[in-house]
Amino acid sequence: MTNFIIEHQCPQCGAPAELEETDRLFRCGFCRTASYLSAPSFFRYVLPHNAPQDKELVYFPYWRFKGMLFSCLPGQIRNRFVDLSQQAISSDHFPFSLGFRSQTQKLRFATSDIHGRFLKPELPKSGLIDALNDRFNANLPKPILHQAQVGETISLLYAPFYVTEKVIDAILNEPVDGGSTEETEKLLQEAQSPNWPIQFLATLCPHCGWDLNGERDALILYCQNCQSVWWPKQGRFERLPTVYEKTSLQSPVFLPFWRIQADITELPLSSYADLIRTANLPRVAQPGDEERPFYFWCPAFKVHPKRFLAIAGHLTAAQPRDGLETGLPQGDMHHVNLPLQEAVEALKLILTEFVRPRKRIDDILSALQIKARRFLLAYLPFEEGPHELVRADMRLAISKSTLNHAHNL
Repeated sequence: MTNFIIEHQCPQCGAPAELEETDRLFRCGFCRTASYLSAPSFFRYVLPHNAPQDKELVYFPYWRFKGMLFSCLPGQIRNRFVDLSQQAISSDHFPFSLGFRSQTQKLRFATSDIHGRFLKPELPKSGLIDALNDRFNANLPKPILHQAQVGETISLLYAPFYVTEKVIDAILNEPVDGGSTEETEKLLQEAQSPNWPIQFLATLCPHCGWDLNGERDALILYCQNCQSVWWPKQGRFERLPTVYEKTSLQSPVFLPFWRIQADITELPLSSYADLIRTANLPRVAQPGDEERPFYFWCPAFKVHPKRFLAIAGHLTAAQPRDGLETGLPQGDMHHVNLPLQEAVEALKLILTEFVRPRKRIDDILSALQIKARRFLLAYLPFEEGPHELVRADMRLAISKSTLNHAHNL
């Protein structure tokens, strides 16, 4: 899987630049201005065209989905990567998908300076998820108890066409097989203008005015001056509650995790004592364990789906709690690139990962409901080895190559 490339101009000086699909923090190589990119719902892109100058372009929409798909079956969880595109308008007169075009072409944001007529999508984003599940469920054994999409990137891609006596692909300048001008004219009656501005947020700390830092694909930014963490919400930065675990390690690497407290139906799981019983842990509840809250622990970074669930289940069963301090740790911090809402989507999966016996959760999974109530971002220290990041006290190791390869997920 690869990220596609987007041609872009610096909003400050107009200098040309190239972004990867996952980039959110943009630093101009000319004027050194840093901006954070955001969109109200999802990003929209257009593919380049080679049409003659006198042709009016028609942009046909395609949904693009890229992420992890999990399916809970009796006694097991199936997982897979998904990277595909499909029509956002059901039509036999345009190609069903974009194929590899989004990987081979440099895209642009769909903004008001793009000339042409944009066909209005008919299939909603929720319909894309339903279609995705239907496509892959055919090869799964039944019954399917639960499904979730985690860490997905959903965007809308517009492919260029123009109409003569036939519908012409404006990239190849060749007729589309089965393309109907009559059908296209009907769709054009509800065409849109590309009025989807990209927001550029100044990366200055709202608290102290210092520069905010982060990796290119980071979903949160941090201020080293006032030790605060910020994330974009509704067109501005809001402070994010953050803790870290103290450590005696000389050069630790801190990995970020979402710690989530939630209400759970069908299963008594509100305290650490409940966890001991529910997960059938090899220990006896101690005084105070009934009052000690239970939390889900989910990676705030992308990783291979099998390892994602294993890490989340392992850490949730361990329930880290000692030495948590408010603020930012001193040391190397891995960036956050898995959103909180995606961690919430994974809570049922995490529960399925550690409940024992497994049949107990299989019997109630379809009816079980989980509602997140409180959350924070927690940085936990790991010891860096030649190939792995290790927590010896938890018997947990995470491959460094797995983290590096997760950039394209």
